[in-house]
Amino acid sequence: MQKHKQIQQNKLNTLTTKPIKSNIDSYILVDKRVLHLGDQINFNLFFTDNPTHMSLFLQSDTVIDSKQRHKLRKLEQVFTHKSEKNKYDNFLENNIQNILNDKSLSIDEKTDIIYESSTELTLSLFDNPDTLKNAQRSKNIVAPILESILHHQDTISSYLKIIEYDYYTHTHSLNVSIYALCLGSELKLSEEQLAILGQAALLHDLGKSKINIEIINKASSLTDEEFQQMKIHPAFGYEIALKIGITDKNMLDGIRHHHEKLDGNGYPDRLQGDEISLFPRIIAVCDVFDALTTKRSYKDAMRSFDALILMKTQMNTHLDMKIVNTFIKMLHK
Repeated sequence: MQKHKQIQQNKLNTLTTKPIKSNIDSYILVDKRVLHLGDQINFNLFFTDNPTHMSLFLQSDTVIDSKQRHKLRKLEQVFTHKSEKNKYDNFLENNIQNILNDKSLSIDEKTDIIYESSTELTLSLFDNPDTLKNAQRSKNIVAPILESILHHQDTISSYLKIIEYDYYTHTHSLNVSIYALCLGSELKLSEEQLAILGQAALLHDLGKSKINIEIINKASSLTDEEFQQMKIHPAFGYEIALKIGITDKNMLDGIRHHHEKLDGNGYPDRLQGDEISLFPRIIAVCDVFDALTTKRSYKDAMRSFDALILMKTQMNTHLDMKIVNTFIKMLHK
């Protein structure tokens, strides 16, 4: 692996003429659709001029003008260095809301950009689960999704079309949050309730960060011992939530109790019936559906229809069937 050479920065606002030898794996892709005229970027932007070279496009602290925006549109891809990922994440977090106000974008384009940006932020959230700013970051991820669902026509169907169907903990958590927000909207929850529900769903698997990564990524069925370890993750998630300053009871319930079952055979507290509150009931339905319909290394994704039939016939003592029925109506609108 070649060492990354020190970048000799050229004049501000120009493309550098000197290529920089570097390992492409040292860089992360930047979604150029989130870069707008007048935005000030606090990270360096690069482009590839051949498979082994990067060139500087814009320096950190540049305000994007019309000339740069025009050049940016012509570039197929732009990148920033991995060392500046936190800066890029902060930029996304502070600017993702602006996507909804961009009149040049269709609703499908807006939901796609919001989904991709939220995926990046959710990954960072799970990489550092104990960070105190995660409570605020989860709010910032949920806010534009919720606003788009409540105030933009056809947004629900647009999100349902783009949800990622390869399973990773962070994409699963984002998917469950989107499903829960859409479902909560169908159930006529208030905007305040939906915001809390969306956060709870986004953070529902936070406790998996405390489980052995080999168990999380195992490409076959878990042994009994491994499953017993996995069953602790809702309690771990609850502890992390408390640690990062979450005090809302509904949110905490959603995180701790999303694997409880109405017949009392769930975990970690073996609650049953009315002991399970609304938020974990909603999250449980969304969690199961996404798990069944996403591809994993040891199983193919189920078709939505087959997953719903399984939920109705084999999980009717586990899940709240009224909520399942509302979920089905939502999917078929």
